[in-house]
Amino acid sequence: MAEDAALAAGTAPFDNTPTLIVAASVGITTMAFNCWWPFLPLYARELGATSDASALFWVAIATTVQGIARLTTGPIWGVMSDRYGRKAMFLRALFLSSVVGATAAVLTAPWQLVIPLGLAGLFSGFNPAATALVSVSVPDSRLNASLSTVTSSQYIGTTLGPAFGALLAISFDYRASILIASVIPLISGVVVMLLVPRDETAVTKRSKDEQASKLEPFRPGFQFWVAIVIYFMIFALNQLTRLASPISLKQIEGSDDVAGLVGLLFSLAGLVSAVSVLFLAPRVFGTGRMATGIAIAFVFAAAGHLLLAFAGTAALYFLGFLMIGMVMSAMTPTTSTLIAANASRARRGTAFGIASSFQAIALAIGPIGAAVFAAVSLEAGFIGLAAMLVVLAVLVRLTLREPNLSGV
Repeated sequence: MAEDAALAAGTAPFDNTPTLIVAASVGITTMAFNCWWPFLPLYARELGATSDASALFWVAIATTVQGIARLTTGPIWGVMSDRYGRKAMFLRALFLSSVVGATAAVLTAPWQLVIPLGLAGLFSGFNPAATALVSVSVPDSRLNASLSTVTSSQYIGTTLGPAFGALLAISFDYRASILIASVIPLISGVVVMLLVPRDETAVTKRSKDEQASKLEPFRPGFQFWVAIVIYFMIFALNQLTRLASPISLKQIEGSDDVAGLVGLLFSLAGLVSAVSVLFLAPRVFGTGRMATGIAIAFVFAAAGHLLLAFAGTAALYFLGFLMIGMVMSAMTPTTSTLIAANASRARRGTAFGIASSFQAIALAIGPIGAAVFAAVSLEAGFIGLAAMLVVLAVLVRLTLREPNLSGV
């Protein structure tokens, strides 16, 4: 297949080194964000919020603005990446991530959290940009393995970020910690700029006037939307279970003092997710068995939600939560592979821009679901999710077609 016809007559395919550099950049930038993201309510108090409720209110407002901004701009950045280069959009996201952090470090009132998080929604989004870049820079036969590397690096960053942030917060104050963390994406962007090859687009081959008429239209088919639904479910369920877990553990333990348990749970989940992406995903979701693997994963996640519903001890709750995290994280690179495989190379930036918008919707739906469950019944909510996942497993098995990743 001559490396997928030299990647559709563009640049030479990535070898392992550029892929690892992109993955490492995603990991350390994720770590930089997670240095201060978990401490936003505490930072809001430092900025003058009069109570914990007030702090959470401003954080909720800021994250809502971020989600709306990302929902609006995701497809725009995706189209621009197809016109002007996925590496260019990845660099844009990395460098502006440093601007987001620097802005957050100079706030003077809790309402101003809307500013950096709004900027993050408008200009950041480095994960979809990295995924799009790798997806057009490796042969289709290496898509799943390469995207697994990127995703596992992201989960490692999610695991290490809070610990690094806590160390910075102990050594400095929150403002200084955020400022220090904001330098990391800038350094990462310089490394990517110097060491990662540029991807080819129609603009780099032809004049911009010709490009306006010759960039092929994006026509997503049914299989693309099946992949988007799976992608949406992964992020929505992850957000919902994370936000519901502190409340569930408080009910199980009969105490408000569960911060240590929650921190341990999320750290273990990040570690399990990284290991799962690296070792479980290639074995369960390999070429030719993606539909079956995803269907089995949804059934396994349904069992995990039933454990959450009926857990009488923190240990059982941990087991259910880690079961869900293990299979949902393992599905992430496979779902990205399906999205890429159902879009032409020339329009994969657009495809992942759309995916980014649905991720933004998922990150908004998750908290709403958690709030509804907490108001009605967490146990009933988890049981309902388990039933929905079983139905989704059947639908995926019946409708999802295996993509051709052989390059022929």
